[in-house]
Amino acid sequence: MKKSILASFVVAAAISAPAIAHTLWVVPSHFVLSKTGSWVSADISAANMTFVADKGIGVDNVALYTPDGKKQAIEHKYQGKRKSQVDAQLNTEGTYKLELGGPVRFNTMYKVGDERKRLMADKKSRAKELPANATDVVTSQSRSRSMAFITVNKPSSEVLALKNQGLEFKSSVHPADIVAGEPVTFTFLVNGKAQAGVELEVSYEGERYRDEAGRVQHTTDASGQFTYTPVEAGVFLIEASYSAKAESELADQIREGLTLTLEAALP
Repeated sequence: MKKSILASFVVAAAISAPAIAHTLWVVPSHFVLSKTGSWVSADISAANMTFVADKGIGVDNVALYTPDGKKQAIEHKYQGKRKSQVDAQLNTEGTYKLELGGPVRFNTMYKVGDERKRLMADKKSRAKELPANATDVVTSQSRSRSMAFITVNKPSSEVLALKNQGLEFKSSVHPADIVAGEPVTFTFLVNGKAQAGVELEVSYEGERYRDEAGRVQHTTDASGQFTYTPVEAGVFLIEASYSAKAESELADQIREGLTLTLEAALP
């Protein structure tokens, strides 16, 4: 296994235009550890600049999954003003997933005259709440998740298994084995099917110390893929977003967001 160190990925991928004002991210203190029983801390924030903490996020929806795919209790959680933090002890070998995410949400936008309004309701329940003079009614189903992976001693794949629900990814290289100068192919899927047209943005740490942010945009090809070769080692963020019309009794459109914090090791 090739060890991971600080990362940098001048890839691209842009969240749907217009871009989300604040991007959620989860950044563990370590991506690769050599000893079971080690502790890991993770910062969680929403910010305009990659990995520059701005707004603390509620920690109730932060989950840690063990190498066998089971949820592990997180011993310590703290929500701050600029960032939140969790600490957990990793007692078994393999790859863990740290994920921030909530349930699917529904919201309905509409107009009354020239004023835009919103209510938290799906298509079934909106009829009871919409005023009689509502126009331009659109109901969206949305979900957003942020995740990172920590490997203890040797990589495993259980927490990388697809659930065929919403926006997911798979990679040609295990997250613990990404190395600067070596290509990685990412495939993005929606409900288990490779999806063309997923908008991507890749950014990397140190943004506020550069004249140019170094962000790059991509869109997945017909196979739902894009390939990137990290230029240098460091921590990087992939933001992926997908939206489409929905053929559903609950929503008129779907919106899915996924952010991945990954690390590229020195070659």
